[in-house]
Amino acid sequence: MDILCVGMYRACSTWQYEVAAELVESHRGGIRLGYLSGDEYARLPESSHWRVLKSHEGHPAFRKALRHGKALAITSIRDPRDVVYSMLHKRSQTFRVFLREGMIHQIVANAREWSRQPAARCLTQRYERVVAAPEDAIAELAAFMGIAIDRMELERLAAEYSLEANRRRALATAERLRASGLDLNDPQHATRHDERSLLHWNHVRTGRMGEWRYRATPAERRVMRRILNHWIARNGYEPDGLEAVTRETVGERITREADQAVGWVRCTLRCAALNYPRTGRTAKRLLGISP
Repeated sequence: MDILCVGMYRACSTWQYEVAAELVESHRGGIRLGYLSGDEYARLPESSHWRVLKSHEGHPAFRKALRHGKALAITSIRDPRDVVYSMLHKRSQTFRVFLREGMIHQIVANAREWSRQPAARCLTQRYERVVAAPEDAIAELAAFMGIAIDRMELERLAAEYSLEANRRRALATAERLRASGLDLNDPQHATRHDERSLLHWNHVRTGRMGEWRYRATPAERRVMRRILNHWIARNGYEPDGLEAVTRETVGERITREADQAVGWVRCTLRCAALNYPRTGRTAKRLLGISP
């Protein structure tokens, strides 16, 4: 059985991978594969081992494995507005660059992709519940994979992969990278990570909910309402109201609409490249869009 840890960006998906990998290694004699794209997964040979991997975007190979009973998917969701600002910190990017790359649209596209998969093959955990009750979340993960664990192991795993424990791992990774001569102030090194845990050197922040409210400008809130409010309302998060919105000029509106359109196109082509590789990649290449 393959365990696909495919939660939303910055929504405890790495925590789910760490816990699931340890459970599979200790109880099933399985192996962890790290982060794999759908294309990489499609090229894997058949295996008699249990395997655990992390990914985010959907792919025909993932859907096929789930449909044929060869995989289970572990997903997670979080208020996507908090995801946006957590991603900006982690990537050292501006809101506008993130938007124009199509990443705000991609957050919702990924969540919708995994919500459409067979319910019996997928477990979805909410970020807020994982943070508030990690032992319950671990018990749920183990039960979903058919693994029996006792209270002692449950408490050990909760402590081993707590927010503070992972913060220490991330800091240790940062120290190793600095000792190797890397300048971590350089944005090109923002996604450096530990190969075993998949924790990035800047992975762990406060973990608090609702921080977007203190970081988003009125213009940024307007963009997020346009792209995210429908998904937010359908999934039990509080949509952003209109009370904090300032009026925008014609020029600001044109810029916003153009940036959103660019982001939508990039996200659409990225998803097309996953589902129709030849057509999507050709279109992206012609438009100068990176994979």
